[in-house]
Amino acid sequence: MKVLLTSTSLVSSFFRKDCWKGTRCFGSLRNIRRESADGKDESGLVFPNGLVPVGALTSKPYAFTARSWELKSTASVDVLDGVGSNIRVDTRGYEVMRILPVLNENVNEEWISDKTRFSYDGLKRQRLSVPFVRLDQGQLVPTTWEKARAILKNEIIRLEREHLGKGGFEAHAIIGPQVEVEALLQFRRQFLYWFPGGSIHLQERIGGVPPTDFRQDYVLNSTLPGIETADVILLVGTNPRTEAPLLNTRIRKAVLYNQALVASVGCYGNLTYPVEHLGISPKTLLEIAEGRHPFCVQLALAKKPAIIVSNRALLRADGENIYQMVKCIAEHTNMIREDWNGFNVLHNGANTVGALDIGLDSKYRGLRTVDCDRDNPWRQTKFLYLLNADDVDGLEQLPQDCFVVYQGHHGDYGASIANLVLPGAAYTEKNATYVNMEGRVQHTNLAFLPPYQAKEDAEILHDLIFPDLVLDIPQIGVEVLAPHLLRSHQVQPSDLSIRPREQYLLRGESSTVPFGPPIENFYMTDPITRSSKTMAKCTRVVNMSNFDES
Repeated sequence: MKVLLTSTSLVSSFFRKDCWKGTRCFGSLRNIRRESADGKDESGLVFPNGLVPVGALTSKPYAFTARSWELKSTASVDVLDGVGSNIRVDTRGYEVMRILPVLNENVNEEWISDKTRFSYDGLKRQRLSVPFVRLDQGQLVPTTWEKARAILKNEIIRLEREHLGKGGFEAHAIIGPQVEVEALLQFRRQFLYWFPGGSIHLQERIGGVPPTDFRQDYVLNSTLPGIETADVILLVGTNPRTEAPLLNTRIRKAVLYNQALVASVGCYGNLTYPVEHLGISPKTLLEIAEGRHPFCVQLALAKKPAIIVSNRALLRADGENIYQMVKCIAEHTNMIREDWNGFNVLHNGANTVGALDIGLDSKYRGLRTVDCDRDNPWRQTKFLYLLNADDVDGLEQLPQDCFVVYQGHHGDYGASIANLVLPGAAYTEKNATYVNMEGRVQHTNLAFLPPYQAKEDAEILHDLIFPDLVLDIPQIGVEVLAPHLLRSHQVQPSDLSIRPREQYLLRGESSTVPFGPPIENFYMTDPITRSSKTMAKCTRVVNMSNFDES
């Protein structure tokens, strides 16, 4: 066993003086090394006989910052990936001091990823605390909520008058992966009232893939605990170690304790367990779907086969064909049956499944939308609303006269191009509902209030344009759109009896373009982690192997 003893470790360090038996540990260690000096590893980091010091191995970012009795603990849910790990947020005043895992055998067991545990310092940097408006000179200046609402109202009235009798104007909205269910319901009502012909898009979904007619077509049907019982697992365009580390640990347990066979079609990567690499492009996937690949024998003999396709792989230009091939494999290898459903979609967004559950998708899109295959899909856009959406490609092609509204909690890319910026609340600052990749409904709890004038997203949207106006459309809630979301901490089981068995036809030649890595930098995937000093250090170490703390 190797242990990093140097004090330059980024996230943990060993303090001898914090443990009352530290002297015994180091004394025993000296004796052991003296007795077996010849058996020591050249690096000096291996402890012979498997004995390791048991002093205080503490979190380096938290060390010497607070005492446990000074902290207020709040149960919550992590939103940095699609697993929805149960966490405990320890705060002192208006600052997060540490984040610890909460035991939940159905989700994260007793673990959380390093990104979840150590990126909390990003919650206090680059925060949006007041509304901003962009002047004609291009400078963003702070304003009040009343003026921000007036500016938005006047812009909508101007667009309506300017395009009166011309067939209207093009309006779009993009929903980020961390928007909670409550805010989605308010936004759906407000946006469709003011822009009946507008289009709402999800940042993590393009072109109507995966389909949303049946819930089992876009969730992790095997569930997180169930994936441990699979005996053959096929990974398609995914790297679960970077996309969902807690799912990767479940697959590792299946390999170790169930002797599961894991195969991959995608880019190479170290997943910490043996993986049979079949190919790097959808062409290999087509061979499996048509039954021409040797791996088909393993799938046919498996009792509980499973296939996991990354949502990032479905964002490709040939995403629909990839989905059809994956679904064809599942249908023809007995993956989907009454006692087992091995078809799984891995979502990176914390609430992408929740957004699809309540019907926020672009299936019935117009002729000119972000999902079309034109060179510039934003050419005629006059109004764009970014709801916590920052990682969207092509926004630099927006026309000069397009009015952009950004609502979020960090000054990231979306805020840099916006004409109007509305400060929202992070996940630690609101009571919110999220649905993880397997369809489990979970809740975050308010640990402290948002900074200064920032508000919860649902509150901002409720009072967005005309706070006192009663809209003449009914407020459709979760009980109508998705009643299963009212059952907390549960997964709605799939009813295969209401879903017809489809025959998926494979169209033409498959693409030879290789799958790329779904996540380039594990430590920086959203505005919170990009604002974290600790995550910046981790990125530097990964890219440059530079352990300098300065």
